[in-house]
Amino acid sequence: MFRQSAVPLALLATAGLLVAGCGGPASSASRDTLSMSLNTDPATFDPALAKGGDDYTVGRLLFDTVVRKDEGNTLAGGIAKEWKAIDASNYRFTIRDGLKCSDGSAITPSVVAASLARFAAKDTGSSGRTLAMGSATATFTPDDKTGTVTAKLSKPWSDFLTGLTLPQAGIVCPAGLSDLKGLAAGTVKGAFSGPYALTSSQAAVSYQLTLRDDYDAWPTFAKPLAGKPAKQLNLMPITDPATIATQLLSGSLDVGGVNDQNVVRFADNSKFTSRTSANTTTYLLFNERPGTVFADRPDLRTAVAQAIDAQAFSDIISGKRGTTIATVGSDKVACVNTDRKALVAGNAAAAKAKLAGLKFRVVGTTLLRGGNDYIGEALRKAGANVTVSSLDNANWATVTAAGGKDWDVNVQGDNNQLGTLTSSLLRVMGPATEDGGRNKMGVVNDVGYGYVQKAMSEVDRSAQCAALQGAQKSFLQRVDAIPLAVLPTTIITASGVGIRQFDDYVDPATVRIDG
Repeated sequence: MFRQSAVPLALLATAGLLVAGCGGPASSASRDTLSMSLNTDPATFDPALAKGGDDYTVGRLLFDTVVRKDEGNTLAGGIAKEWKAIDASNYRFTIRDGLKCSDGSAITPSVVAASLARFAAKDTGSSGRTLAMGSATATFTPDDKTGTVTAKLSKPWSDFLTGLTLPQAGIVCPAGLSDLKGLAAGTVKGAFSGPYALTSSQAAVSYQLTLRDDYDAWPTFAKPLAGKPAKQLNLMPITDPATIATQLLSGSLDVGGVNDQNVVRFADNSKFTSRTSANTTTYLLFNERPGTVFADRPDLRTAVAQAIDAQAFSDIISGKRGTTIATVGSDKVACVNTDRKALVAGNAAAAKAKLAGLKFRVVGTTLLRGGNDYIGEALRKAGANVTVSSLDNANWATVTAAGGKDWDVNVQGDNNQLGTLTSSLLRVMGPATEDGGRNKMGVVNDVGYGYVQKAMSEVDRSAQCAALQGAQKSFLQRVDAIPLAVLPTTIITASGVGIRQFDDYVDPATVRIDG
């Protein structure tokens, strides 16, 4: 959904899947094509440079990672058949034999190491880099004779293995690495290591992915995938949950993601199966770069918090299906703060005393349009002169990740693919986006980030949680972000098509046709 951010995908069937005159999906035995909806056009087909939900989707389908997420926050083999964390700084991967790129060339340890080295390089500017290794540098050493790749981090980072499940860490084949411009445009036919290759694209209309005939590298999940993969996937932009729900009910869609009150339209309908994920959180972020209205002004940031009602925001964006949060992660994530006393309490009079007459700009994704408008109105009631811009995912991600002074308050939608608190904390501390990090506010917050680094040097969960509590306390006291709510998204599937959900992560590459 959001640009680190991102609502899970709606996957839909094309008209070609329909039985003539029936208005419903074709039998599973006759299907070989499915269509998936994207929220907007992908900004890039280079997995390392992916910045939002639609980029992550195509990245997951086109490029395999060395390991994948599985049930219960465990890992499954991807390109690697075995892996070992020697300690928080040293790791070893054994690469599966016989894997091929989309041009037929072999995926060797050298190929894997070269792709990971580019992903990990600061100059690449991958938004997933700090998730996978924090501020450390990484060295990847291949051994084609033993079939292994060793990874050494300059600083410990215990989330490293989980970080390598990110679509941004997808393995790009040599043809793609030798033509980075073509890689980003999706025109390098031999770049892909994943199950699908991009065979045609038309912006704002569809992107056609074709199953590779020579692909036989499906992840080794604890529970094997059932059914058959589609021979062709058509990725089509679609944003409105009401439209998705209507098309599901009419039989023209197979799978759809619905994040609002339209979910009730499927209640007690035995023709559909629903899976709800709660890994998307929402919170306000302030631009604190020098020269912005909120830089070095915790009093003004506090006033904004005093003017906002998180429950009202939650009800608007989710159709009263969401829950408020006390940090930037959902309550399902380990080590989260649940002490609401740490939050700024509402105080309309105090907010107005500080905000009256101030001018600032609120930005957010169109997928939170109602919530964006609520934030604007709440701040106007406090006397501020506010403009609200609801942008499509691609533009929103670009604007809020570019650095600079083009926005003041960001209504952040955060799709936590890793399922770790660190993933969301790095939005409000650590390296800034313009420096290759994930921090959109632009100020490192050395105290908070120090706690994050300490947590990632620990392998003991209780020690990690103690440090992460310190990190959360830091940003809450500074009011760098205002926690709002979890946005639940329900993936609805019609009979004959399935998709796997691992805890709160729905994996688009697991879409299957039954039978």
